Amino acid sequence: MKTSTETLIAAMRILSQDIQSEDGAANAAVAEAAQRLEEQQERIKKLESENDAMRADLLLWDKAGIGFTTEDKP
Repeated sequence: MKTSTETLIAAMRILSQDIQSEDGAANAAVAEAAQRLEEQQERIKKLESENDAMRADLLLWDKAGIGFTTEDKP
């Protein structure tokens, strides 16, 4: 079973505060990794939503008989 992305982000945020390092580099690296993972998750959700909307449009166009092609016509 895979850990959810939300749980992984939360765990990384906790670790970034709890890690004992003299210079704080490990804390900063884990915190930055959590931030980047969260940003990527948001971008993926947005892209999936946009993809779903485009697919719905294509289905409507197909039902309406509005076709298109990317092939060159003679």
